[in-house]
Amino acid sequence: METIEKKVNVEKLREDIKKLSEEQKWLKNQRKTVHKNCERKLGDSDDIEPWVATMKHAQNREELSLMYATLLVSRGWSFEDAAKAHLPKCFDWYYDRLKKELQEYLDSYTEKGE
Repeated sequence: METIEKKVNVEKLREDIKKLSEEQKWLKNQRKTVHKNCERKLGDSDDIEPWVATMKHAQNREELSLMYATLLVSRGWSFEDAAKAHLPKCFDWYYDRLKKELQEYLDSYTEKGE
């Protein structure tokens, strides 16, 4: 297992993770509590449809998994170990696609000038 040595902008990565985690909490409220209690107001600009919230929540969950794996790689974990810890291994083609996306995340958070 090869460890990748790159200087990653950890502060920006942590801020993005925190922002996305807060959005997940709001989306959970939109897709469950608000819908079940019939408290939704059709004219309120903050409310979104429950199915939209569900789809966005699933998309954010995958993005957060990739961000957490990127954070592990920046802390010195090997690429394969971080992928095994945070990426679902349901299909080989899907796992390979997520590993490519993990590499893209790692490249996007790598500090410029290296």
